[in-house]
Amino acid sequence: MKTLIACYSYSGHTLKVAEALKIKINADLTNIKSEKDDWYPFRLWKALREKKVPIKPCQTDLMNYDGLVLCSPVWGGKTPPAINKYLSELTNVKGKHFGVFVTSGGKRSQKATIQMREYLDSQGMQFLGQMRLLAKDVDDEKYGEIFDLFAKKFID
Repeated sequence: MKTLIACYSYSGHTLKVAEALKIKINADLTNIKSEKDDWYPFRLWKALREKKVPIKPCQTDLMNYDGLVLCSPVWGGKTPPAINKYLSELTNVKGKHFGVFVTSGGKRSQKATIQMREYLDSQGMQFLGQMRLLAKDVDDEKYGEIFDLFAKKFID
């Protein structure tokens, strides 16, 4: 399965895992970056209100891919505004497979994975799985069994 990993990472935790996953499943990686970074309280406010912000050009066309792994940190239980914008720019997604992984600092319930999954489901994509890692585990490179189980879903 030819897979695109689309990663938004602010502190580097999410990108670290995305790069390890890229190697594990032999995927392509595109970095999602905001055109400008606001002060954290403004970013959080926008995430809580499910806003979008302009992003720099990155791979949004899935024509040459069979699957997508969307990677994101969680801010206040929600997806960052750059991810919201990326989702709205995706093309040629119908019938493709997808998975979602998030990194977070806390253990509370995450609405972010549900937001991303529901949106991609509504676009006709087929859900394969999700993964959540805590930032402290990423720092220690302790991805655990869940990383391998998630990766297997994207290997032919």
